[in-house]
Amino acid sequence: MATLTTHTTPDYNTTTDTSWVSSVKKFVSEAEFYRFGWAVGALAIQGCILSPVLLLIMANFGGGDWQFLVSMLCFLGVLVPVLSALPVRYIFSGFAISLVLHLFMIAIDLL
Repeated sequence: MATLTTHTTPDYNTTTDTSWVSSVKKFVSEAEFYRFGWAVGALAIQGCILSPVLLLIMANFGGGDWQFLVSMLCFLGVLVPVLSALPVRYIFSGFAISLVLHLFMIAIDLL
């Protein structure tokens, strides 16, 4: 009766999701340990690069008041998640929105 061995079939229901969304979610969940560094980096880039560059370009090329208002709201969009100790995914999303809007406003002033 040695021929009666049990065979196991592999579980085909589990899939490994390799899309870019799952990669981003995995990166953000692993970045939670370094929350302080990401928060400082986002605030430093926002306060020392993005905002001053936009203000200088607005002063030289005649930007409107609405750009200053959007710039300050973007800065608050990065600052509030940092100060309220929200998870890193909120810091990343606030910074990404701020970066896109700042680059868009800089392009409007330069073009």
